[in-house]
This record gives sequence, C-alpha cells and structure tokens, in this order.
Amino acid sequence: MDFFEAQERARKRTSRLVLLFALAVIGTILAGYVSALLLLNGQDQYRSGRSRSYANYSNQNLTASRSWWNPQIFLWVTGGTGAVVGFASLYKWSQMRAGGSAVAEMVGGRAVALNTTDLRERKLLNVVEEMSIASGIPMPAVYVLEEEPGLNAFAAGLTTSDAAVAVTRGTLDRLTRDELQGVIAHEFSHILNGDMRLNVRISAIVFGILVVGLLGRGILYSMSQGRVRSSGGKKDNSALVLLGIGLALMIVGYVGYFFGRLIQAAVSRQREFLADASAVQFTRNPTGITGALKKIGGYALGGTIAHNGSAEIGHFFFAQAFKSNFGGLWATHPSLDERIRAVDPTWDGKLFEPEEVVDIEHESFATAGFSGGQRLSPNDTFQRIQEEPPLLPPPRVTVPVPFKPARIVADVGSLTEAHFRQAQSLLDSIPTRLREATRDSASAQVLVYGLLLNGDKAARDLQQQLVEKHGSSADATALAGLRSSLNVLDPLARLPLLQLSLPALRALKGEPLDRFITTLDELVHADGVVTPFEYAVQKMLLRQLELAQKPAQQRVQFDSFSAVRDDIAVVLSALAQLSPKSSAEAFAEGAAQIPVIARDITLLDAPACSLEQLDPALDRLAVCSLPIKQRLLVAAGHVIASDGTVTAEEGELYRALAATLDCPMPTLGLGA
Repeated sequence: MDFFEAQERARKRTSRLVLLFALAVIGTILAGYVSALLLLNGQDQYRSGRSRSYANYSNQNLTASRSWWNPQIFLWVTGGTGAVVGFASLYKWSQMRAGGSAVAEMVGGRAVALNTTDLRERKLLNVVEEMSIASGIPMPAVYVLEEEPGLNAFAAGLTTSDAAVAVTRGTLDRLTRDELQGVIAHEFSHILNGDMRLNVRISAIVFGILVVGLLGRGILYSMSQGRVRSSGGKKDNSALVLLGIGLALMIVGYVGYFFGRLIQAAVSRQREFLADASAVQFTRNPTGITGALKKIGGYALGGTIAHNGSAEIGHFFFAQAFKSNFGGLWATHPSLDERIRAVDPTWDGKLFEPEEVVDIEHESFATAGFSGGQRLSPNDTFQRIQEEPPLLPPPRVTVPVPFKPARIVADVGSLTEAHFRQAQSLLDSIPTRLREATRDSASAQVLVYGLLLNGDKAARDLQQQLVEKHGSSADATALAGLRSSLNVLDPLARLPLLQLSLPALRALKGEPLDRFITTLDELVHADGVVTPFEYAVQKMLLRQLELAQKPAQQRVQFDSFSAVRDDIAVVLSALAQLSPKSSAEAFAEGAAQIPVIARDITLLDAPACSLEQLDPALDRLAVCSLPIKQRLLVAAGHVIASDGTVTAEEGELYRALAATLDCPMPTLGLGA
C-alpha cells in the first residue's frame, strides 16, 4: 500500500463525494420547489373557492402558481434549503472536529486508562501500541463502548495525530488476541488510507440533508400534540397551510436523506474490502480477521450497536452496525460471506458463535504476534521494576542504520510483517519502568525530559536541576529514578517511546502544558548546542500536540514546488550542514531529486538555515500537497545518506521531519 497514493485516492473520493451530495442537495431543492408550487396552487384554489370578491386576486395568483418557473419562489426555496442543510452540516462538523475522541464519546465511548490493570483492556492497549509503533502513527486514544455487547469497532479522527480507536465490550470479551489484532489492523488501515476525515464529512452532509425532513416531522408532531392551533374562525386556513408545509418538508427531506444514505453506503462498501486485505497484509494472519467475521456472523447480536447515534456513524464501523433497510441498499458494509471469501476463498461457509468470555488467563496473549516477544500483564510489573538494570554509561548513538531513501519513503504509512517484528522487538527491549512511565501525563513529561539527558554525569546533573527549577522537585525525583533505565535504552526505541507517551501528553492543557513546553525548551538549549535528536524531539512533540488540539485547521495551502522553493532550500541546507561529506555535494544530491526547482535553489550558509529559519519552513511545508511532501522526503533522504551511511540519530531526525509533515514513518533499520 502506497501512503501517498492512498491519501490522493481519498482526496479524489472526497471531491466525487462532494459532487454526489451536491446533486442530492440540488434534488432536494428541486423537490422542495415543486412542493412549494403545488402548495401555493392548492392555497390559491382554496381562496378562489371561498369568495367571489377574491376572484381577480385568485386568477392572478393561479396564473403565477401554475407556471413551472417562478424565480422568487425558487430563490426562497434554494436559500432556505441551503441554509438548513449548511447550518446543520456545520453543526455536525463542529461536533466531530475535535477529533476521534469526540466521535467515540458521542456514541458512549469510555476512554481506557493508560495505566489500567484490567487484563482485557491491557491486551487491547498492547495491540494498539504494536500497531502504532509498526506504522509510525502516534499512539491513538483507545475507547471501549461499555454498553455494547455486539462485536464491532471503529477508528475516527481528522488526522493521524487526533485519531481514536474504539471497540465494543463484546469485542473485548469475545475475541481472541489474534482476532482482535485483525480488527485493529483493519481500523489502522482506515487511518492510513485517509478514510477517517472522509467519514466525518459524510456524516456531516448526510445529517444536514436529514434535518430538512426532521423539521417537517417536528411540525407535524407539534400539530398532532395540539401545540399549533388556528388563530380562530372558520375562515382561517393557517393550520391547513402549516400541515402542508410540514408534510412537504418531511417528504422532501426524507427523499433527499434516502439518496444521501445510498451514497454513504456505496462509498463505505468500496473501502471495506481494501481494509480487510490491508489487515491481512499487515498481520500476515488471515485467520485473525476471518475469525472475527465468522464470530460476528454466528453471534445473535452480530455487530449491532444500540446507541442512538450509531446510524450517523454506521460507515465508521468494522461491521454492519444496524439493520439495513430497503433490501440492503443502505448497508454500509459488504455481506460477511463476501468479506470472508475475499480473504479465504476456500471457506466452507461455517460460522460459529463466540464463547461468552475469552479465557484471557489461558489465552496465548502473553506471546504477542509474530516475534514471540513476551507481553507481561500488570501483575508482573512490580517484579520487573525490581529487576531493572544498574546504572551504565550512556550508549553512543553512532550505529549506522540501513537506509535507502526511495525504499524508506515507500514505507511511509505502510505496515508489514517485518515492521511488526521490529516493533515488537523494540517494545520488548524497553525497560518496564519506562513503559510504565508512558501511562500518565505526569510521568510521561518526566520521561521526555529523561530522553533529552545527554553528555557526562555532570551535564546530566545540571539538566536535572533545570527540571527541578522549571518543572518541580517531584519531577526531578522521578527523573532520577528513570536514569538507570534510560542509560540502557536502545537508541532506536527513543522515538517509539515518544509515540507511546502522546496519549498521556495530550491530556495537558493550560498552565501544565505551558510549563512542560518551557522545561522542554530549557533542556534542549541547556548546553547552548541543539543536537539533531533534541530538535527532532521538540519539533515532533510540539507538532503532534498542535495537530491533536486543532485537527480541523490542517488543509493544503501550497500545491506547487515554486511556492515553497525557499522553504525546501532551508530544509535541505540545514540537513546538508550536518553531513560529514561536503555540504555542497550533499545538498546537490538532494536537490537533484526535485528537478523542477533543482536549478533555482542553492546551498544556504549556516545562519540562513538555522533553527530560527528551519521552524517556519517546516510549518509551511506541513500544509503542502502530498506530492511535494513525498519528493521532499526523498530529497532529504538523499542529503542525509550522501556519505553512504545514516546514524540512528540522523534517522530519528529524518523520522521527526516526516512526522512534522504528518507522514507516518515506521522505525528505520529494516534494511533495503
């Protein structure tokens, strides 16, 4: 799966979708216009029959109302329908624009505590963590739909930085680890394919069309309850007119809603086969996802979601979340038979009912995935913490990393068995004390401070004093307790630890967040020299936290290389200045990868590509189109690898660059 192609397909699908829904809205307007003409015609006939004194008036209006074209009525209907649909869609969009967590909570989701001791929730978190590290996506928020016994799940959000993954209680209780992994891999495919933002737009537009019908139904309901009365007298036909308006709005609105749901279902069904195939590609375990689908088919409740809001986001879910009306025309998912046979053509057609509760104590969940790496339950934590290694000299980050730019960029947004093996190996190598530090906002801040400790013991002691000065004495004490574990941490595991810390750090708001950012900045500049890793950590964290808090503000602003030519020159020059090879040669290798502007950019001297210039340049490049980001990553890779090797620290800087561009990149080191 090519991340950039998938995202481009999602963008094109969005354009086609907007066109289809625009046609649905136009159809709603035309139906409303015809209804208005018929209503006025009926009203005029009613008036003409009441009194001869109105004869002339009636004849004039009958002529106007019987005409199929009345610009004044058409403008009123168009304006009114557009306003209702537009404002309702904006309202629904505003509900979901806060990110995946807002969508999960909208249907009754409960956030899973990162430090939970519940073994089933711990299993779920472990699976999501593995997917996150393997794909390079920031760790999503994880939710459980506690009141839902059906077997289902969904991913929601606007960007990879504000994503949330939610599963039902039935999924948590009744699926094995392999089956759960298949379901989560399916949802990560939607994240990587750019489906989440499309899902939100579909929900907003369909809701906008539905509101027209809801207005009509509301009028009719009010009349049936006696809340709308005639103003008196037999000659007053206002109640009859209101009845006609309510009936017309309801019919017109629900007709538009019918076609809107048809579009919604058709778009959703096309993506499910791709997500299933991607899940198999990710896990290399087809029995995982097919096992989940067979259990859904054999379970009495299937994937049914009881919450009233489920119909609005039915296309988000792993499986059909509600009974499809109109002979399956509204089905948001292909049939289970089709999905299972697409993965396993030899399937014998047998479904099976899931057991009441998976026996997690005896399930082979302790050996997760493919690497056989041990996954310890929270009950084992204390013993492992006591066995943490003693203080050792800090590892030197000089190990070369296999690196071929084209291959690395091709891995952006992808998941393979090799990525899983590496992710699980890295997770296994992380001391338990550090894993536990990612579980809450206080300890996660301290962990980030610890990752920035560098130099000899005296330098580290000075940095710890800065933590106490700008943070708190409790932070300094906690940091001292992490130093022995940090000293034996695999350098390649540092950015994965940051990914795991993001859910806890997203909880920071206001003064605590400001204090964290200030302390982070003080540590980065403590010795007057900013290393590539220090810059990578700071930029990556700030960018991800910004995207998590303001996901809806990210949109393409630049779609030509010439518009960001100077910014590209700053980035490539900054990387070239770090190269042990000639800076000019390193820069030239990178610039050659963007031939459209290669002759227009030149190597800048150090002051012109310092951090003060690099920061705004990256911010502008972050809102460029995907082709620009893709070529920039290839060019940057050639600059970094110009000397024939890439250290782990240079690789981390490169991954941070990709994260800033919102291009999830797996951990480097798999080779070519």
